[in-house]
Amino acid sequence: MADRSLPEVAPRANRTTRQRGSEPVEATLIAIPMLLMTFLMLDVSMVIFIRTTMQEAVREGARYAITGQNATGPCQDDSIKTTVKNHALGFLHGTAAAATVHVQFVNPSTGGQGTNAPGNIVNVKIEGYKYSTLAPFQRLNYPLYVFATASDLIEPYTGAAPCLTNSTDQ
Repeated sequence: MADRSLPEVAPRANRTTRQRGSEPVEATLIAIPMLLMTFLMLDVSMVIFIRTTMQEAVREGARYAITGQNATGPCQDDSIKTTVKNHALGFLHGTAAAATVHVQFVNPSTGGQGTNAPGNIVNVKIEGYKYSTLAPFQRLNYPLYVFATASDLIEPYTGAAPCLTNSTDQ
């Protein structure tokens, strides 16, 4: 009757000791790609948000420019740049970021440089605003540049045209 003994439990115990430590490895293999995808989604959404914010800021700057107002700077192009900075939600308050804002006046007849005279076109641009990514991707670890532009035709003024600091700011 010795043949009817219970099977040994040792093989089951050996299997659990072989799997010890597999949970942290599996968690790491899942967590790292999930974090990278999360950072990538944050970066993409942030770039889209900054792009639409900058487009709105230059649109407001062009709308301000066509009316001939000059409230915040010594000359109209300074006021236009200040208007763009005020509508950029704080992204353009740094010195390097503020240098990306440009105002240009174009004569529609010749296509060349113009002034802020009625009938000319004003171009308000943000060129090369630098956004550094959050994601620690090896190949994507370079800054992204955001561009935005808006143009409009300058309306007739009720008085004289305001002064310009630099009419060829490009």
